[in-house]
Amino acid sequence: MTQEENAVYQAMQAVSSAGLKTTGEVLSGYPKAKIVDEAKKWGADLVVVGSHGRRGVERILLGSVSEAVALHADCSVEVIRSSVLLEEI
Repeated sequence: MTQEENAVYQAMQAVSSAGLKTTGEVLSGYPKAKIVDEAKKWGADLVVVGSHGRRGVERILLGSVSEAVALHADCSVEVIRSSVLLEEI
């Protein structure tokens, strides 16, 4: 299992343990568009994305996937900061 697959699996387990239905998948492509397109295709009610909390020049150069998803998704988006992700996974 790849690192990405393991992260998705652990996140799905955490959400499922709360009694919620989950689906997860590791995909390739341009992340900003891919996440929004997949959420629309699935008819997602919620997208959960992580954020590194980058600022300044680094953010300008790398862009913000979480911000783009939050602005363009047709459903609710929950952004989780990296420190929270590291504690949970």
